[in-house]
Amino acid sequence: MSSLKTTHRWAVAQQNPELEKELSAGLGIPGLVARIMVAHGITSIEEGQLFLTPSLDRDWADPLIIPGMSVVADRVERAICNHEHIAVFGDFDVDGITSTCLLTEALRTFGADVTPFIPHRFDEGYGLSRAALDRVNELARPQLIVTVDNGIAAKEEVSYLESLGIDLVVTDHHEPSDQVPQGVPLTDPKLEDEGPSRELAGAGVALKLVQVLGERLGKPSYWRSLIEVAALGTVSDMMPLTPENRALVAEGIQQMRVTARPGYIALAALAKADLSTITADGLSFSLIPRLNAAGRMADPKLALDLLLARDPIEASALAAELEEINRQRREIEAELTRDAMAKVEETYDGGRAIVVGGEGWHEGVKGIVASRLTNRYHVPALLFSIEDGIARGSGRSVGKVNLFDAVERCSDLLIRRGGHAGAVGVTIEASKLDEFRRRLSAVLSELSAEDFEDTDEVAATVDLSELNIETIEQISRLEPFGQGNKVPLLAAEGVTMCDRAVVGKTGEHMRFVATDGAASVPAIMFRVPQIDKLINCDSAVDLVFEAVAEHWQGRVKPKLMIKDVLVRDTTLPSVDDPACELRRGVQPADSGLRLESRKRETLAQLSYTELTRSLIHSFIGSNQPHRAQVEALDALADHQSVLAVMGTGRGKSLIFHVHAAREAVLRGRASIFVYPLRALVADQAYHLSSTMAALGIGVGVLTGETVEAARDDVFAGLASGRTGIVLTTPEFLSIHRDRFARSGRIGFVVIDEAHHAGLAKGGDRSAHLDMPDILKALGDPVVMAATATATAPVVAELARMLPITRTVVDETVRENLQLEDDRDLASRENRLVSIVATGEKTVIYVNSRDQSVALAKTLRKRVPDCATHIAFYNAGLARSDRRRVEEAFRDGSLSCIVSTSAFGEGVNLPDIRHVVLYHMPFGAIEFNQMSGRAGRDGQPAVIHLLYSSRDARINERLLDCYAPERDELVTLYRALQTMWRSNRGKTGDDSFSASDIDIAQMCLAIDARTPVDERSVESGLGIFEELGFCRVSGFDDTRRIAMAENPGRVQLSRSIRYLEGLRSRMEFSAFRSWALDSCASDMLAKVNRPIVPRA
Repeated sequence: MSSLKTTHRWAVAQQNPELEKELSAGLGIPGLVARIMVAHGITSIEEGQLFLTPSLDRDWADPLIIPGMSVVADRVERAICNHEHIAVFGDFDVDGITSTCLLTEALRTFGADVTPFIPHRFDEGYGLSRAALDRVNELARPQLIVTVDNGIAAKEEVSYLESLGIDLVVTDHHEPSDQVPQGVPLTDPKLEDEGPSRELAGAGVALKLVQVLGERLGKPSYWRSLIEVAALGTVSDMMPLTPENRALVAEGIQQMRVTARPGYIALAALAKADLSTITADGLSFSLIPRLNAAGRMADPKLALDLLLARDPIEASALAAELEEINRQRREIEAELTRDAMAKVEETYDGGRAIVVGGEGWHEGVKGIVASRLTNRYHVPALLFSIEDGIARGSGRSVGKVNLFDAVERCSDLLIRRGGHAGAVGVTIEASKLDEFRRRLSAVLSELSAEDFEDTDEVAATVDLSELNIETIEQISRLEPFGQGNKVPLLAAEGVTMCDRAVVGKTGEHMRFVATDGAASVPAIMFRVPQIDKLINCDSAVDLVFEAVAEHWQGRVKPKLMIKDVLVRDTTLPSVDDPACELRRGVQPADSGLRLESRKRETLAQLSYTELTRSLIHSFIGSNQPHRAQVEALDALADHQSVLAVMGTGRGKSLIFHVHAAREAVLRGRASIFVYPLRALVADQAYHLSSTMAALGIGVGVLTGETVEAARDDVFAGLASGRTGIVLTTPEFLSIHRDRFARSGRIGFVVIDEAHHAGLAKGGDRSAHLDMPDILKALGDPVVMAATATATAPVVAELARMLPITRTVVDETVRENLQLEDDRDLASRENRLVSIVATGEKTVIYVNSRDQSVALAKTLRKRVPDCATHIAFYNAGLARSDRRRVEEAFRDGSLSCIVSTSAFGEGVNLPDIRHVVLYHMPFGAIEFNQMSGRAGRDGQPAVIHLLYSSRDARINERLLDCYAPERDELVTLYRALQTMWRSNRGKTGDDSFSASDIDIAQMCLAIDARTPVDERSVESGLGIFEELGFCRVSGFDDTRRIAMAENPGRVQLSRSIRYLEGLRSRMEFSAFRSWALDSCASDMLAKVNRPIVPRA
């Protein structure tokens, strides 16, 4: 199995997005239509305008430029004037029949005595055979025979006609050979290598002759009344739609839509074809196969009589007869297909050719059935009809296989052969069929597998959302379709087939709804290969299809006529990688890291400027910092406090990372990084600790969740010089400012996401209001405030609160980012599948470790060709495994990461093409940081919003658990006291053991009006322990809880954990409505550009 990108069956036409935009704007057409025109080879608006407006007046060439046309017209004109009896000699296919019809009608109109004649396929064969000539001579006693759609190879027949006293005029359109008749008037556009009329069908050449004769005989415009007949012949013969043929067919279709021809009207009615909306492509499924049936199954004169009929009653009778013949043709074709398939299944050994034959197999449909065999088995197939020991066969090829050349190498076995690369006719003794099969297979075995791949063109890949009725109907502006301008096949990659069902009496067809999660379009596929497999396919597929507007019961809706379903490789990985199993044993980030003293000592020998350059290189490699980063670093080096205003993803953190490192290395000063949210501290700490450890700088974390022993360790490291950077929250810093100050080493304080501090005056962040006092306690260190949102009120408040002396602004807008708004989709999983199926680097953010694992497994199943390139990532992975995932993603071994917010922070990953917010972030900061990780290399990238309002409710419940309300904490405290006292009374122990569930149930028993979720129990215990209400030891089943006997009254605001949790709830509450209700453009602006202060 393969995808559109790897298959040999389809080649996607090269696209030119800039030209597409130009054509779309200049021609007033949808982008998809312009894309198809680019695929067709249109290179300018002028070319496009000509293509969209085919015109006979402009594109129909002078008939006399066709070699021999003037001489042919001379002879036919003389016959008309001399009242000679003329026989128009055609062919039994639709081109030959329409050529015969239009020339017969024209000659009669011009006053000639005419008999139309078409040879029988089986008794007389193609062209001017002796049997056919004898019959036409007996039937009409003509003085002149004018061929249409044949005769260019009738060199041998000229002398026989001369013996009969019959003159010959040849009009044809086939390639000339050494059998071109000599000494007779003939015209054929292929007698010259070039010319605008070279690709005319036989009917087109006949129409040119009519035009010349009309001009000479006083009816110069008469030929136009026959355009609809010539157009039918042109379409049926699959002639390239050169400008001349395109104009002819376009005008012919317009005539057909208002035709008065009884034959057309009667046949269309039986075919259930609406002539008022008929298209060139529609002719191939309505009129043409019925007209061809006459030549295949019976007397082609029946089809000719229908086209010539002027009486509607007669036409209806002839059409009914033709319809019956076509019905018989379908039955015989179906029966022969069954018989041939059965025989193939018995005899086919998997070789490079199928050769199969049977007694009495119908001559008229064996070519069609051979094509069916070829399509099913993807090897050349030859189907023989055997009679009296002689097998006459028709063969069809595949891919690039030249079947004629292969058959030629077996010529010693054959009686006759003919044809071309794609189709052959073979006559052989039936007894030699087995040997012929072996020989032909051996010859074809010399070819490569790629030679057998049929490669057709896909005009354009599309998003399903593009396939609306307006666009599909606009595609019709590219009509007429045919050779050289085929009905455009489109492709949609990475879609899901929903609501699959087998339809049809034989169970060969399948209908489904194609969806990429964002858009859905009904689809149907006929004669589905391996239908049992496809009907059970849940994975992503690539579809190749024709898009149509389906009219049903007065409604119009898009529909996909599926030509191919490419099921992606289902090889599942057997991978020993960190994505296969969730590992535990995360190294705590808040205990500090061992210093690499040698590295630090080496750096300490550098000058300040040299160290700055070295640190920048260690953080961002060979990339260069931009102007604003350099300006801010220079200002900080000059002991200026800086407000840095830069958009998300523009490298604010590089500035304070570099400055903190150089302060630690050269001056022994410590830095405090203040983040507004506890969760943000955890995400930042992981990678920062690794990065700084390589420089010999220790990193510590201090938040409300940091246990007492770890807090003591970090403060000890800060005092001793072992810790150079501490990450914390405003609440922790405010309450513990004195412990920080006692180290005497704080030289740099960073307020990240500083707009939160700037809004503190409005009650948004009370701990920030303490910042002037905190900085004074710390000894007035240098400060950097960093934000992407510097409104005038925010800047004013920051200037009041912080000692800012320099403002650095980077106004860069990240124009490469797009935002795709798919909030509240019915099936976001299907949308995600389509995104991942692109194979481009994708990071998917979810809100829990379990979800990262589960979704990664789902994607591996549903996008199997990408399975080995999909991994999950979360804080539950060991440090070494996280590093492996990061490196694999960086070097392209992995293309998709399903992660919690832990992924991406502090990792230099510039080439992320898709960031997917699968679940709603917990706040604006998280939203900005996740989204901003897309496209940092400046190349196009997309932010996909897949979260829903349901996510908001889940987030609120989670946050409620992490920061219980005061009433819940009261109930929890009463429950703990009750359980502690009860246990002490029974056992005498000063501590008790209870699970979270046990405690939650006790809460319910105490106060059913204020239920406490079991997940809230752990958070509540942490708050109580911090406030001195209890002591907790051990974990899980070994956990013991001891309550304080008389703790006294303590304000909840003294609990950092409680304040941080409360802040997270407030942050999400403010973010929630914005995240659900804002328009896409406003949300993109939040990510791709800063809000800068204005004078």
